[in-house]
Amino acid sequence: MARLSVMMSDSKSRKLAGRSVGLSLLGNGLAGTAGTVAAVYALNTPSPVIGFVRLSIGAITLLILSPFFGGKLKNLLRLATRPGVWIMAASSASYQVFFFASVDRTGVATAALITVGCIPVSAGIVGWIFLRERLNKIWVVSTAIAITGLVVASLGELETNDATGLLYAVIAGSGIGAYINAAKVEVRAGAHSMQLPGMSFLLGSLGLFFIVRSELIEVDWNAQTILLAIYLGAVTMGIANGIQTVGLRGISPGVASTMMLADPVTAAVLGVVVLGEPVTVNGAVGLGLVVIGLVMQSRSTNSETQGMIRARD
Repeated sequence: MARLSVMMSDSKSRKLAGRSVGLSLLGNGLAGTAGTVAAVYALNTPSPVIGFVRLSIGAITLLILSPFFGGKLKNLLRLATRPGVWIMAASSASYQVFFFASVDRTGVATAALITVGCIPVSAGIVGWIFLRERLNKIWVVSTAIAITGLVVASLGELETNDATGLLYAVIAGSGIGAYINAAKVEVRAGAHSMQLPGMSFLLGSLGLFFIVRSELIEVDWNAQTILLAIYLGAVTMGIANGIQTVGLRGISPGVASTMMLADPVTAAVLGVVVLGEPVTVNGAVGLGLVVIGLVMQSRSTNSETQGMIRARD
């Protein structure tokens, strides 16, 4: 009987791990379509405004959908009092400010590389210190391989002549690391997977509004801009983050943050297929390394999740 119980637990843990990794990759894949869509439709809107629009529409989308997936209205007020939700709100809003400030100072390639590279490192360290989520060797190796891939893919495009811009990118990436860990705490506490990011995005967008309110008025809100804003907010921010939050139930913050590297992979593939961007040797080798890192991490998640479940039991 004891062996049967262990076998059933292992089977459940493998299914949970596979489901969590799959959802995390799907959510990050959806998020990775944002840049290509904006490029195709030539969105000429200030970046901070795009950040505000994505947060606010993403929040509205998740809060509207949540009742259809078991979310209760009374829980929203309770969420607003949770420290973790405020950490998520501050992190999501500050990311928009610091990331785009880094882009202005260092360029897209450098800002994206530093920001995305800091996310798994900061999330893993914070989760290890505060949530006691063990960082195994495979996580370290797979994350290092994936980040190395990002560096290789970005060679020739990097600009490092502005220390302040680099600092802004580090702050942006570290903030997302804090977001993931705060979300993990709230998920453990029973927060709804759609209401949790929805409320944090709503609070974050309210704070960001005071920064971009004057620029919002100057935007030409034609039909194309509105439809694009809805897609960027509802799909690449709202639905994508809702899916990622569900995936957090079965994996650690460190693993979830490594899965976020699927975002630049998706963007790069769409850039070649949809935008006709050239395939370079550095790009192909670099993205290949990122994929290898993601596959290694995905395969190691089964054993990690089994340990998490046994620890809880």
